[in-house]
Amino acid sequence: MKKIILLLLAGALFTVTSCTKTGPRGPQGPAGYDGNANVIGSNPFLVSAWSYSNNVFSASFNDADLTSSVVNTGLVEIYKQYPDGSWTNLPDIDGVVSTVYNFYQGGFDIYVLTTNGSTTPAPGSINFRTVIIPSSLRLAHPNTNWKNYNEAMAVINAANATSSAQ
Repeated sequence: MKKIILLLLAGALFTVTSCTKTGPRGPQGPAGYDGNANVIGSNPFLVSAWSYSNNVFSASFNDADLTSSVVNTGLVEIYKQYPDGSWTNLPDIDGVVSTVYNFYQGGFDIYVLTTNGSTTPAPGSINFRTVIIPSSLRLAHPNTNWKNYNEAMAVINAANATSSAQ
């Protein structure tokens, strides 16, 4: 009986002293990168210089955060801001004018074209944002509609709050 009590006491003592929920905080990340290390969201950027060829307006951007890992298993969303301040994800169709994008390792392109073959009107100046989500965060939130700007930002902000609290 003494052996059983000693084993139970030793087991309880081991369990209480060996588990901890907190550890040392990691080092500060690079300047300019706030929030969750897994999500990279850009500030809004204005596109007003467009190239025009074959009835399509386009703009190309370099982005070192678009690694082969992100391209192969992550998620890249680009959002467009309307004049009323609301955001929508691409692709976006407004009447017969479509705004779409393509991403690849090292960069992305944004295109504006018509869906019916009519002459594409000059897009003017448009604000965009990119959100790059590695597969780990995307898989951790399988029910998130990443195409919905507000829903995506809610998950990203929650992840940022969790990582800041640790």
